[in-house]
Amino acid sequence: PAGDWPDRTGLKFKSAGPDRSRFWSSLIMAAINECDLQSAHNELKLCRICLDNDNASDIISPCLCSGGSAYVHRKCLNDWRSENANGRAFKFCDICQFEYVNETVVNDSEADRKRLLKYHLLVIRDLTLTVLLVQLVIIGLAYLSKIADRNRDNIKHLFPEWMNTFVIYYLSGIILFLALLGIFGLIVLCYGWGHGGGGRHNCDFISNICYRSNSGSKGGMFVIVVAIVLICAFIGIFVGIILSVAILKQSMKRHTNKLWLRQEAEKYIVKDFQERRNELDKYKNNNHIFTKPLTDSDTDNGIA
Repeated sequence: PAGDWPDRTGLKFKSAGPDRSRFWSSLIMAAINECDLQSAHNELKLCRICLDNDNASDIISPCLCSGGSAYVHRKCLNDWRSENANGRAFKFCDICQFEYVNETVVNDSEADRKRLLKYHLLVIRDLTLTVLLVQLVIIGLAYLSKIADRNRDNIKHLFPEWMNTFVIYYLSGIILFLALLGIFGLIVLCYGWGHGGGGRHNCDFISNICYRSNSGSKGGMFVIVVAIVLICAFIGIFVGIILSVAILKQSMKRHTNKLWLRQEAEKYIVKDFQERRNELDKYKNNNHIFTKPLTDSDTDNGIA
């Protein structure tokens, strides 16, 4: 159409013409080029831990590393810090040995309460999974006991007649589980503590019992096997208590420390030097680089 027409601002523009077309074309091309440059820039930022460039807004540059090691997702870094490798990964970069700078410290009491609740829930979750794993082993042993006893019902005859079948074989599974722990304890006694000769004597005693059971009747063999299982189960009670206190205490201590560090990593936010690399110079001269050789005692004590 001929003539001018007003746009939404009330200004007069020509309805057609090469100048207007070139203007909009150049504007669109500039926007496309800017998006392409931004995409290319983001593609260069690969997380050094997960080797991915997803969630570019979460990628930071927290230390002196350059090139392909300069960038990392904040979440990936927090997960790595919670591992606390060599007792110092929470505070120091394991590549350039730079001590991370905390930009802000979250001192929100409500957030602290939520983090503490999450920490306790994670600990309860792991304890529950451990109990469920033990229950699966016991149920598996109970199922094997039922299969082995399907023809003669020898195990069922060891329990009162009024007792439920599931309860009978479940208790049998518990006894077998304790017996396995007892056998483990006897193996340790024979080969771990038997250098003085006492452990060897215990092993010979067990071997003699097994030899006598093989030389007897089938009924006598079953009675002796049951007796051996009960003895091992009795030993397994004490072995289980010792292992529970020693192994679980140590492993849960490490695991709870990891869970706590994971919460602390979310609380103490690492500063991002992505667009201000020049600020790193003042931290170089401020003893923010780990230079002390790491010793075994430092690792054990968690010294960073």
